[in-house]
Amino acid sequence: MRLVLFTFLAALQFMTTLPVSLRRPVDSEDLARAGRYFPLVGLFLGTILALLYSVLILFLPPNLVTLLLVISLLALTGALHFDGFLDSCDGLFGYHTTERRLEIMRDSRVGSFGVAGGICLLALKYTGLSLVTPGLMPAALILAPLVARWALLCAVVIFPYGRVSGLGLIYKRYTHPPELVLASIFVIIIVLAFLGWPGLGLVAFIFGLTMLVGRWIMGKLPAGLTGDSYGAIAEITETATWLFIGAGAGWITGFSFFIKY
Repeated sequence: MRLVLFTFLAALQFMTTLPVSLRRPVDSEDLARAGRYFPLVGLFLGTILALLYSVLILFLPPNLVTLLLVISLLALTGALHFDGFLDSCDGLFGYHTTERRLEIMRDSRVGSFGVAGGICLLALKYTGLSLVTPGLMPAALILAPLVARWALLCAVVIFPYGRVSGLGLIYKRYTHPPELVLASIFVIIIVLAFLGWPGLGLVAFIFGLTMLVGRWIMGKLPAGLTGDSYGAIAEITETATWLFIGAGAGWITGFSFFIKY
């Protein structure tokens, strides 16, 4: 039990900027085992966002609250996945060899594709969350980080890793299909609890999107995905979750017995 708690806290420390105190330093093997807890970290982040929303909406107009929530998620994650998305945009768009794409993605500088992609992503996040009705807002805030980190875990298990070294390779070696199955069951239960049966549509949509994005990336990087690719998939699916819930608010509410306006 202590090892489970330590591993979860290691995942929380790595994937967030929250002050996490650990009894010993985290090594690469600790981080490798932490991959199975990524969806739980997402649930933790989503809960913080929902609590923040419940306070901010009492004092500020909805549009400003939406903007602050998008910014807060960036701050809570230290823009970890956002940085991977920017690097992926720079490396995957444009005409380059595979080797050059990998070099560009390692470069800490952000190019024009990264800037354009980042602006579009944040605009879509804001738009998607703006479409969410007040009754669905807590569910949207809690589920998006959860589902996105589950999608990241799916990508780790299903697709090959495309570098000979790196943190992503460690996750690939230590994360196995049975752990993905357990994580998927956990995610489905949480999504059903918040959205009812329409939640299955969300899970299927995000899984399909993850497969499409992963295969598209492999068309650019035939050897496999990288750590930046995992971050990009997390950001894309997080955005897609808000768009799905926002655009389908009426349908979701109409079919769910758990949600009231």
